Parts: sequence; C-alpha cells; structure tokens
Amino acid sequence: MHPAELAILLHRALEVRLARLQELLAAPDWTEQDEPLHQVRVAARRLGAVLDLVDPEAYPAHKGRRRALKDLVDVLGLTRELDVHALHLRERHAEARTPCQTAVIEHLQERVDRERAKTRKAMHRELDRLRLPDLGRLLDVPSLPAPFQSTSLQEAAWAALEARAAAALDPIPALVEREDPAALHKGRVRLKKLRYALEALEGAFPVPPEALLDRLKGLQSALGEHHDLAALEALLWAEEARLRSHDRVVLCGGILEVLGDVAEARRAAFVAFTDRVRGLDAAAFAQVVRPALGLPAGPGVPR
Repeated sequence: MHPAELAILLHRALEVRLARLQELLAAPDWTEQDEPLHQVRVAARRLGAVLDLVDPEAYPAHKGRRRALKDLVDVLGLTRELDVHALHLRERHAEARTPCQTAVIEHLQERVDRERAKTRKAMHRELDRLRLPDLGRLLDVPSLPAPFQSTSLQEAAWAALEARAAAALDPIPALVEREDPAALHKGRVRLKKLRYALEALEGAFPVPPEALLDRLKGLQSALGEHHDLAALEALLWAEEARLRSHDRVVLCGGILEVLGDVAEARRAAFVAFTDRVRGLDAAAFAQVVRPALGLPAGPGVPR
C-alpha cells in the first residue's frame, strides 16, 4: 500500500487525466479528425501511466480498466500511423523537385487515402466491440485493504520513479550504438512512460524538474520523428516491390528518389536523438530528481 500522501496525489492525477479523456471522447466526430484522434490516444496513454503507478489492489476492476485503455490505444494506432503518412506525403508533395516525384507521391497519396478509409471503418467496428467499461468508476473512493506504508511522499515518489528510470535509460547505450528502428520505437515508449510518471508525480516536488521534463519531451519528439520516417520508408519499400513485380519501371524510379530523401531524413533524426541523449543515464536522472524531491543524492549517485 502506498503512503497516504502518495495515494491521494495519484488519485488527484487520476481525476485530472480521466476528465481530459472523457472530454475528448465526448466531442462529436473525434474519430474522423486527425488531431482529436491523436489527442484521445495521448490522453489514454497518460491515464494509463497513472493507473500503472497506483496500488492496483485499492481500485476495483483495475486490471480490466487498464486493459481497456491499452486496447483503445492499440485500436487507434494504425489509423494514427496512416494519418501521419498522409501528412508526410502532403509535405513531400509540396517539396517535390521533378514531375516524376510529384506523380509518384500523388500515386502514394491515393493508396494511403484508400487505406485510411478502410482502416477507419475497421477502427469503428473495433471501438464498438471494445465497449469501454465505465471509466468514471475509477473515481470511486478506493478500498484500503492494508495499512499505509510509513514513508514520506518524496521517498515513495522516488521509489516509483527509480525502476522506471532504469527501464528507460539503461538501454540507451545500445540504442545509440546502432540504428535499429524497432528498438528505438520501444525506447521511445519507455521514455514516454517515464515522462508521464514524472508528470503524474509533480505534486511531490517543491519545484518540478522542468528542464528534465523538457529534455525527455525533446527525446520523445526526436524518436517520434524517427519512427514516423522509418514507418514511411517501410511503406515506400513495400510499394516499390509491388510496382516492380508489375514492371512499373517509371513509378519504381520515382519511389526510389523519394526513398532517398526519406532515408536521409530518418538518419538525421537518429543523429539528433544521439546528440540529445548524450550524458543522460539512470545516475544522471537520480542526480537531478532526488535533490529536486529534497532527498539526499544517495549511494552510487554522483554528487
């Protein structure tokens, strides 16, 4: 059981994030617009991050509601990815240097638009099937089956953050050593979870570590850009292979031109990440966060 102060802080964070998700879900036609759909996905992730911090035994049906939020995020995932592809293609259409590039991008836009329409229909079916449980019941007064821990809010907050910091930051050396899109995407998810946990626990800090939060947000953005470009690159290679199998030589040539630009941008995003993450590890995180909580640096933490 968490200490009482932390349990109350997390319940308040739960209230705020649940209210935001419910507000977004209540908006008309949110599934038909790119940005509202993205905001629903982000809000579900933020609420899920708080549910990962609370004591699950204190909240009725915690496991089912946490699973429902994850399912919501997953259901919206492919639609969001195709929306991002469409955005990137619009930008590249405006920057096309030759008529061939313009033609091939328009060809790709047609295919992506058809996939977006199909995916949205499938998404609506999945949302109807999902039948999210009454998330408002998360705000029921939680049960208290065991005594609270006798520890400070700050120590409890650090205990919640320490393992998440290690999970997000210990793999960094391997991520910067070799560009692996799948591993970098997983690293982005871990950094996002760490940032969301830090935001949920801001009330434990006399002064929140805004510089660290900004740095985590910047790393998340850099890896997000890399993921979007890597996913677009995979889409282009798949389309090039399909066209090559049909002997569409001119279109294949145009796609290869676009692929060169996308690959260059993807490599640049990777370099930007490696530059931004330099010097950030679990010990450096503790060096900032523990003193910000009013705690001593602790053994093994640089002073």
